[in-house]
Formats: sequence, structure tokens, C-alpha cells
Amino acid sequence: MESRENPLFGRKVFFVNPSFLIENYVFNFLRKNEYEVYMLQDYKKAKSILAAYPDSICFIDIDAELSYSEWYNYMKSFASNKALSGIYFGIVSQNATWEDKDRFMMNVRLPCGFTIAQKKEKLLQKFTSILDINGAKGRRKYLRYDTRDERDVSGYMTFQDKLYTVNLKDISSVGFAITYKADLASLFQKNTLIRNLSISVGRKTMVCSCIVFNTQVNPDNTAMSVLMLTNENPESTKDYIRDYIFQKFDEKMNAQIKTVGSDTASYSQPDEYSQLKVVRDRDYSELEPLEALEDEDKAPASDGNIGRSLDDDII
Repeated sequence: MESRENPLFGRKVFFVNPSFLIENYVFNFLRKNEYEVYMLQDYKKAKSILAAYPDSICFIDIDAELSYSEWYNYMKSFASNKALSGIYFGIVSQNATWEDKDRFMMNVRLPCGFTIAQKKEKLLQKFTSILDINGAKGRRKYLRYDTRDERDVSGYMTFQDKLYTVNLKDISSVGFAITYKADLASLFQKNTLIRNLSISVGRKTMVCSCIVFNTQVNPDNTAMSVLMLTNENPESTKDYIRDYIFQKFDEKMNAQIKTVGSDTASYSQPDEYSQLKVVRDRDYSELEPLEALEDEDKAPASDGNIGRSLDDDII
């Protein structure tokens, strides 16, 4: 059984077989709002990828590639695989009826519900609510990327006409964690405003204004500081850093997708789906359009975590 606690670093979010609406409307919105979201265009690769991230969130669009009966068999097959039994599944559809929705909801484990993607103005709010309830961001508000092994990331600053090199431990769209020699710690006292930190990220060099959030001196004669970008920095700086982070995430995920095997199983038999009976208080033909009442289905809440260290600071 999956843990309902929010993990420290959140959960990866996958959209399998995404529709045009998800790909061009929802996906970029979620990334801009700091959710670690990926698209898996080939559903046959999904099981292999999800097995590597057993606490991830996965939305499957059921309107293409397979029939609803085949998608039903496909999703039922996850329950019999121990490595996949903890995935937080949800379904997305633009064409499903009330009866289709009930068949899936009453017979498949769907912690992230069944979303009808018809009303754009409600769709973004619906997805963010589902992701937040299920701990997609964990304890962090912003995605961080470990840059210690990246050759295209560096930093330096000047003080009293001297140039000092700093190493970027990790970056986010709102700040950085840097390491340096401990004898420079006096330059990074808490709440110090630094206006001339120059960082190179990818092909771009930016001079940033930062405030020191915290500093920690280590026994090995090194120190680490958490720096937060001030409002003096243009929004384009934050956007560029976020885009860089997702570029790196995508490179690693795409490389992984290329190496994993494809699912060769057939999901056409048995046709259990068409035999499922769903009983409601009223006849389906009397119900309002499905999207009008879709907010009735709520995902279960999850618990938070306590405890922190300097390395846990939210950047």
C-alpha cells in the first residue's frame, strides 16, 4: 500500500497518452507552477518507466489508442504488479459519459479520480487541487536541481575589488545553494543583500540580486549558504532558470524512455468492461452533463511531514 505522507521532494507526475488539450494547455501551466510533470506519448513504455518511480502520480488519457474496454484491462493489470501497485492513478477523458466514469471509478483504484477535460476554466484548478492533495510538491514549493556535476553552471562575485568563485550546489527559480571556502563566510551572513552575484547557467550569464537566507559552516573548512533572489531580478531570470531545470529533467527522462522495453501485452480480452453494471438513483439520460458535477469526486487527503535542516530550506 502506498504511503499517504507527502515525500520531501514531492512526486513525479506523468501524463500517459496526453490529448492535445493536456499537452498544450495543462502541461505548461503545471510546469510554470513548479510541478515536476512529464508526458509519456507511448503507453507501451509507461509500465517500465513507472516501475522506476513507484510513488509517482499518473494520469492516463483514455480517448485514443485503445478502446475503453482495453484501457480498463490495461489499468486493471497494474494491480497485479507489485512494483506498480503504489502508483497514484487518475483518468482523463473529454468524451466519457457518466456510465463510463462510474465503470472506472467503481472498479479501478483511482486515488487521483476521473477528470473530464471539457471546461478549460476549471481544468487547471482541478489538476492543481488533485496534485496538491496527493503531495505532488512534497514539502517544497519550488523544484531544485542538483548542479554539482553540471559543467555549464558556475558562479562568482566581487567584493572590495576581489573576485571570488562560488560553487552552485543546486538551483531553483527562486534561489540557489552555494558552497565556498569557510574563510569567506563573513561575506554571507544571514540577511546580507548581495547585488553582484554572477551566475552562468547553460548559455546565459546573469547578474543577480540575492539575500542570504541562511549560512552553515562545516567542519571540513567549507561553508554553504542559501541565497534567495530578490524582486529586483526580472521575471525572465526566474523563467530561464526554470526552463533550464526542466531541460535537464527532460534529457534524463528521455534517455531513460529510450532504453526501457515496450509492453507487448494485448488488452483486448476479456471484454469485462461492457458487462459492468452501474446503478444510480436516476437514469443516466436524466443526469446533467457530466462535467457540471465532476467536482463531486475528491481525492483522499495526505498528511504532512515535520522537521527540517538547512538543506531543507524551500528553494
